[in-house]
Amino acid sequence: MLTGLDAGEKFSLSFTFSHGENLLKGELYKDPRVQALLSKSFSGKLQVIFPVFNLERGIFYPDVEDVLGGCLEAGEFLAELYNAGFLSRKLYDKVVCCPSCGSVNVSTRYSCPYCKSFDIIKSSLIEHIKCGCMDVEEKFRLEGKLVCPKCHGELTKRDVDYRRAGVWCTCRGCGKSFDMPVAGHFCRECRHVFLFEDAVFKEAYVYKLNEAVKTEFLVGAIPSQVFIVIFSFKFTLLFAASL
Repeated sequence: MLTGLDAGEKFSLSFTFSHGENLLKGELYKDPRVQALLSKSFSGKLQVIFPVFNLERGIFYPDVEDVLGGCLEAGEFLAELYNAGFLSRKLYDKVVCCPSCGSVNVSTRYSCPYCKSFDIIKSSLIEHIKCGCMDVEEKFRLEGKLVCPKCHGELTKRDVDYRRAGVWCTCRGCGKSFDMPVAGHFCRECRHVFLFEDAVFKEAYVYKLNEAVKTEFLVGAIPSQVFIVIFSFKFTLLFAASL
């Protein structure tokens, strides 16, 4: 999603730059798509480019696709501009993909370490500080109150009468209890079950215009035909705003 200056100010990032960033600049400045993107950037309409995610397409940049005339390869286009030094970027998110079919329609399953079933119950552990009784929260619940199942004292003040001592899980499949389930993934498209070591990750970046490109514009280092396109775009915006 493309955002304005306010969103850019709120999203404070430390951006990195590609080495060898000047290799492709000369040719890319002549690209109408690059000129259109620069026009929006210099006009103030485009300050920070955030990725959008959905289960059908995964990671994509819809407003950049509009600049490209509906092209779906906006991610590759932005990566090319980053490598050429036009843009800086910051890692924003990582998406888990199925190693079998490549789908991003993947869920996380927390499973029993004994029988591998994901039909588990997560409970909070409570410790009665006075008598030392520790059990799952359900054992302390009585008529809407917390009551110690051992000494029957009512617990009203957290960290005074009682403390929360972590989590405890019980498997409905085998009946065993444990504190740490095994994390895995399930692909809803091809029904493939896989663990972390087999997961595939796709990186999503936030992009913004490289400050060096702004400097090139100010000192006149940008090719004249690009300058004219950008200037014309800004003049059109100013003229429309005065009407």
